Amino acid sequence: MNYNEVLNNAKHCIGEYCKACIECNGKVCRNQIPGPGAKGVGDTAIRNYDKWKEIRLNMDTLNENKKVNMKTKLFGREFKYPFFAGPVGAVNLHYGNKYNSKYESHTKAQLKTMSGKVMKINSQTPAYKLDTSEHAQKYAIDLKENARELVIIANDLTDKDGSINYRKAASSSDPESVEASYIGSPEDDSIEALDINVSELATNQINISNFLAPDSKHIDTGSYSFDVNIGNLTYEIEFDVDKKETTKDIQDKISRLLNNSNIGLNCEVVTDSTGNTALSIESDTTGISNTNKNVIFSIKANDDAYDTYSEDNSVYTRSMTLINTLGLNRVSQYPKNAEFSINGVEHTSTSNDISINKKFELSFNKTTDGKPVTISLQTDKDSITDSINELVTGYNHLLSVSNNSNNDKFAGNAKLRKEFINLAKTYSSQLNLTGLNVNEDGHIDINKDTITNAADSGTLNDIFAGLSSFKDALQDKAEDIVFNPMDYVNNKIIAYKNPLRVVNDPYNLSAYTGMMFNGYI
Repeated sequence: MNYNEVLNNAKHCIGEYCKACIECNGKVCRNQIPGPGAKGVGDTAIRNYDKWKEIRLNMDTLNENKKVNMKTKLFGREFKYPFFAGPVGAVNLHYGNKYNSKYESHTKAQLKTMSGKVMKINSQTPAYKLDTSEHAQKYAIDLKENARELVIIANDLTDKDGSINYRKAASSSDPESVEASYIGSPEDDSIEALDINVSELATNQINISNFLAPDSKHIDTGSYSFDVNIGNLTYEIEFDVDKKETTKDIQDKISRLLNNSNIGLNCEVVTDSTGNTALSIESDTTGISNTNKNVIFSIKANDDAYDTYSEDNSVYTRSMTLINTLGLNRVSQYPKNAEFSINGVEHTSTSNDISINKKFELSFNKTTDGKPVTISLQTDKDSITDSINELVTGYNHLLSVSNNSNNDKFAGNAKLRKEFINLAKTYSSQLNLTGLNVNEDGHIDINKDTITNAADSGTLNDIFAGLSSFKDALQDKAEDIVFNPMDYVNNKIIAYKNPLRVVNDPYNLSAYTGMMFNGYI
């Protein structure tokens, strides 16, 4: 996967406000996300970002060998250190919670318990000379992250009374038209089915400029400046044209400027059947939130250009000619809102991705042609199969770290592999009844036929409940790895702790229990 693929995927996973820009400068999300600075005129984040770029640290690699005074004065007060904590709130609201789990946040009591467990490990662990090689760092972090993911999965499958419960999942009668995912509580049993009828999809704005001969020279030499208006925001684009540049060269230049500006537009040069070229400019967003406007963006000559470049208004005049000659404002597709109904009640949305009553997230892919799509919870069979598959996948991912031959240089890797294989084989008889087969290398395969037969015979829930002991044992082991992945890395013992005088060493705490590798916390 390359960076562009990562970025495109992020845009589908992030919340509706953040645009996953390459440069987080507050421009595209202006007046949308309060955190980055929508207060007042909405340019706080933009101005802060510009100021941050002006800050430079003085090099002090050569200095006296003396104690450094970190005190600083600010607003008439003296502070011990020149850094301050800044509160961050509403992260899920602004940036999305697709990959968040409720088990990643903790109460004070839970944090105290975890801290006590870490302190206990530290008090009993000998002093080590840590293996800080890049390979050791990757190995320990892989262990910790995979074990952490497995713990979250196991917690998601645990009911209030501690018994195992299957995860609820959404079902769509026509996923090609309307995709659905369940975001409600696992304990919520009052979920009613929804009939969704999509009559219109939300679309973005597309401008296709005039098709011109690529080698032609319709644009005069000189400086140009035009404004791109998006909502209440205005972005200035400036560039020069020299006498050697053709129409295609200028189109390429404008395309690069718009793409690199990260203002929510995607631009490319397109070619028609005759070989002529034009600019295709598309908005990232869809729909119209302002009923007084029928476009998302527009382009016009910069009214202030003559104040900057010339007193005779020549830049403004040339820019107007450029816009008209190229046809930058030629709209080929106007943006539209999604139009749909939920159980017969009409609704509109600027996006094709919506949430309903904090129960379902829906994605509209195409219109339903008057045939409602039913959104409901999956049957027990489907949900239980998915839950079992998720638990097994988490187990197999963690086991694959130990099965990687590149990690056999660590003495603890064989220990880890043996622990998991023994755990799986201990419960192999129960797992076989559930449709899970333990291989010789410890990996588990799922036999979906067994699950289907259990569903047909009415014993599905009994079989699923039989996984409880395996899940609990797996969760306990994964939690141990989360707290102390360093137990499996090559560490040379320097000194043993005095069992008669236990002393906690807070400076070694994070290193011995896992993790202060290369900035990882």
